[in-house]
Amino acid sequence: MLSKDVRLHVDKIINSVSSNKNHKELNIPTTIRYSWERSLEKHSIDPGKDEPVRILTAKELKEYTDPIDKFLRIAKVGMLHLYRQVEALGYSTLLCDANGITVDWRGNESLADQWKAAGLYLGAVWSENQEGTCAVGTALIEQKPLIVHRGEHFRVKNSTLTCSCSPIIGPTGKMMALIDVSSLQSPENRESQHLALQLVMKAARMIESAYFLDHFKDQWIIGLSHEREFADVTSECYIAVSGEGQILAADWVASQALARDRHTALIGQKIGGIFDLDFNKLVEMTYNSSLVLPIHTQQGKQKLYASVRHPRALSIKAQPQTTRGQHNRIRQQNLYPQFDLDRLAGRDPLLQKNVRKIKRIMDHSIPILLTGETGTGKEMFARAIHMSSRRSERPFIAVNCAAIPESLIESELFGYKKGAFTGADKKGMRGKIQQADGGTLFLDEIGDMPPNLQTRLLRVLAEREVTPLGAETSILIDVHVICATHQNLIDLVHSGHFREDLYYRLNGVSFDLPPLRIRADINYIISQILEIESQGTQGTIKIDQKTMALLTNYPWPGNIRQLRNCLRYALAVCENGVITPEDLPAEIVSSGHHLKQKSNHRSSINSDIQASSGDPDLDDDLHSLNIHEQQERKKIIQALAQHHWQISKALQEIGLSRATVYRKMSKYQIVPPNRRD
Repeated sequence: MLSKDVRLHVDKIINSVSSNKNHKELNIPTTIRYSWERSLEKHSIDPGKDEPVRILTAKELKEYTDPIDKFLRIAKVGMLHLYRQVEALGYSTLLCDANGITVDWRGNESLADQWKAAGLYLGAVWSENQEGTCAVGTALIEQKPLIVHRGEHFRVKNSTLTCSCSPIIGPTGKMMALIDVSSLQSPENRESQHLALQLVMKAARMIESAYFLDHFKDQWIIGLSHEREFADVTSECYIAVSGEGQILAADWVASQALARDRHTALIGQKIGGIFDLDFNKLVEMTYNSSLVLPIHTQQGKQKLYASVRHPRALSIKAQPQTTRGQHNRIRQQNLYPQFDLDRLAGRDPLLQKNVRKIKRIMDHSIPILLTGETGTGKEMFARAIHMSSRRSERPFIAVNCAAIPESLIESELFGYKKGAFTGADKKGMRGKIQQADGGTLFLDEIGDMPPNLQTRLLRVLAEREVTPLGAETSILIDVHVICATHQNLIDLVHSGHFREDLYYRLNGVSFDLPPLRIRADINYIISQILEIESQGTQGTIKIDQKTMALLTNYPWPGNIRQLRNCLRYALAVCENGVITPEDLPAEIVSSGHHLKQKSNHRSSINSDIQASSGDPDLDDDLHSLNIHEQQERKKIIQALAQHHWQISKALQEIGLSRATVYRKMSKYQIVPPNRRD
């Protein structure tokens, strides 16, 4: 016999479906009421029947996961990211295929029995014809994100759950999967789940984008955004384009925005028929960059911002009788013509000195550590070292240790054998270290490498062999290791976040790349980057005098990367072959308005710098300081002068302790004005 609560729940559903009353009067969302009708009349489900949610066996589940293992590998990363956001709130996370079958699950393992009893577990079947109204099953039919909260579930057994679900749409416009967060208990108020739904929708979109980019990695991909400020960070939608400028695919967001939700309307069209741009010119302008360009649609003149992702491997016709190594070198030179050590050193005395040292040691397999602020060109220098060395005909493999999720970095670096873990590629995968065999392995942001992987990397460097995940034998490798970081590795060593033995293994020799604001050759750098970025444009591009003054006086917190993006933007929008202040990003122009206001202040500081030595006979000793010591001396004097020589107030800006500042003042012969007599 049904309990009172169960009877009330069943009556509510049956009365709602059979009643002529408006469902709004009953406070039931339209989507839920329609689902109740299907559950009762089409699926003939008894809402009061007390049966557990069906859970497939491991063998049965494998039949559903094997065909989508490539998708699962990508989707699991997004699912794990979502779970970390909601874990503390008591939610579990489900990834379901297009049949409503849970192909991956994350939840508090200590509550595994409760999750499994509720059907919120790996292998659970949440189709509507099995469970009636539920988030996964109903979203599968409605093809849209939704919440099914507590008593909105058709089956009484599920009426304590709250579930938020969103479809994951594939490159063809069809649903590939669904992602869901569910809780065993929740507040009565349905609105309490609004934020959960937003997080689920964001995760679904992230997985869609990642899969689209991977699926079309061998094609040109145009990313589109409505906001310029976020276009460099992420795109709202993507279009895959052939080398001839023909649209091959568009994700569902692009289809909605550009073709009124008709997915096939874009496919086959020329990109120039949709936007006011020439595809060949777009390719030329973004060939070596991540430039964001303002574009408009042909119809309606909708303004968007476009970024371009290049094919994974650009096809280059091999010359007759060229070896594989020679072909690779030709390809590298075509893709990266600007990566020349002497060109990168410019006319900066310290960099020129460092390049001379690099040339002497680059063929001796001595590990190189490149340090410097973000954007100073560490990867460019690493690639230039590789292309100038004897290894130039072998691969250059770059790994950003901060960009790869911690859960994937081990398999990315070391590779794996088939069957090493759930979701692994059936053929296995060669890791980045093995891919770099004979060439150069560049580890960017090495300071962000997880501690457990530091131990494995140390062993690889010491023994010159790598063991893929799931393998029993090691593979001999020969790589030249170049690392880069903007962090102070010694500080990380002292704090216990970086292994000391690995630090000395990687730091065979180190080179510090100076920030752009202290380089003595900034005019030369600007002209060189302009020459590189303007290749392919018709005629000579010039910079007028006022614009050059703005560029040379700007502090460039983003260093060379920011300067390149600035010039790319200017090249895209300038007219008549001359770059004017109107062609620069707003932050560059606005900085110029403050130059006159600061000129008097700078003059007073400069006079302090010129007159800072207490004994004129000792000034000659300052000429023995290297560039970095001179810049450090200048920085200390500027900070002291700005704070009227009150050391306690200048310490924070200088970034040194009081004792160190006094020691530096003595070393650099810095004397306060009141003591110079």
